[in-house]
Amino acid sequence: MTIKYAGIALIAGVVLAFVAPVFMPGYALIYPVDQTDFAAARDALGDAPVLAHWVNFITLISLLLMISAFLGLYSLAGRQGGLGGKLLRFGIIASIIEWSILIIASGMRHFVIHLMQRSELGEGPPSPAEFEAAALGVHTDMIAVTLAFVALYPLASISVGLGLSFRFASMDVYKGAAYVMAAAGLVGLANFLFGMSAPSLGIQSLLLVNNLALYVGGITFIVIGYGMYRGRAEFAEEDSSG
Repeated sequence: MTIKYAGIALIAGVVLAFVAPVFMPGYALIYPVDQTDFAAARDALGDAPVLAHWVNFITLISLLLMISAFLGLYSLAGRQGGLGGKLLRFGIIASIIEWSILIIASGMRHFVIHLMQRSELGEGPPSPAEFEAAALGVHTDMIAVTLAFVALYPLASISVGLGLSFRFASMDVYKGAAYVMAAAGLVGLANFLFGMSAPSLGIQSLLLVNNLALYVGGITFIVIGYGMYRGRAEFAEEDSSG
């Protein structure tokens, strides 16, 4: 994939990742519930299963788009020397791993929704209650899998942001976006470590900080993706030392 099309894929992936969760049952608009109440979150998915399946599938597509974009960016990182190149390569690999984790979590969410659909059919065995219990178990496991993403994405953001910053000789909107990306990752890392060390803190506040860091990082991805689409020289250099 050329850098131009990688930029388009990155922008499209981030936009879909921003928009899709808004329409996920249990979140902002459709049957909103406290996502830390796993049973309530499971029930919200079951209340609008077809919508939940489609939104979840769109989220999966957004992740594939971002992975394809970073695979295109990896060839650029492979030609970048010095510390910047090493950081960028590590960050790209870490990003692909973290998004792959979310793809696994998306598959688990599809299964949660399916189990809730089966519980509504009233055909047994298993009984509706057993389907609901199984759905709750898968949903809880899905949250545990997602926690691996929460732990990994800050490291990926810091590395990609710093690695990209080495490619720009002077400060501009793109180098600024790279620094902000790294800063958002640092906030996410501090938030994760703080949350793991102080479980008595309100999880809602920790989730809020985590989501804000993700959204800020996503905006920087859009900026970088636009630079890739425009064919900025920094994304086309055959060699760059850092």
